[in-house]
Amino acid sequence: MPAAPEGRAPGAATRGARADRLSVAALRCRCHIGVTEEERRERQRLEIDLDLYADLEDAGRSADLARTVDYRDLCDRVRGLLEGRPWHLVEAAAVAVLDLVFERWGPPVSRAVVRVRKYVLPDVAHVEVEMERPR
Repeated sequence: MPAAPEGRAPGAATRGARADRLSVAALRCRCHIGVTEEERRERQRLEIDLDLYADLEDAGRSADLARTVDYRDLCDRVRGLLEGRPWHLVEAAAVAVLDLVFERWGPPVSRAVVRVRKYVLPDVAHVEVEMERPR
């Protein structure tokens, strides 16, 4: 095996940006969401999953919060965004979350995946939209 680049462990990625991932699973929000005014009247449960791709090695080696995505801040901002206004479509909520991620953390975030689940239909576990975007 060829030698790893200086500062990299053997077997570490050598092409471009790293593919490290920070994930948040099932962030729960209570949102006014729906196509009709009646549907938006009461808050509904949404769950959000986020996968953020960034080079996290410096944060891991230094234990410096400023060198990574602060997941508490991420969760607070996503919840504030989604609970702070009414939404018509799950798709619009997903795009807004992606925009927030890249406005606040890109770079270092090079790619993001968001999944938004809505629990609304009888006899259906949930409806889910997944969107993936590069920075």
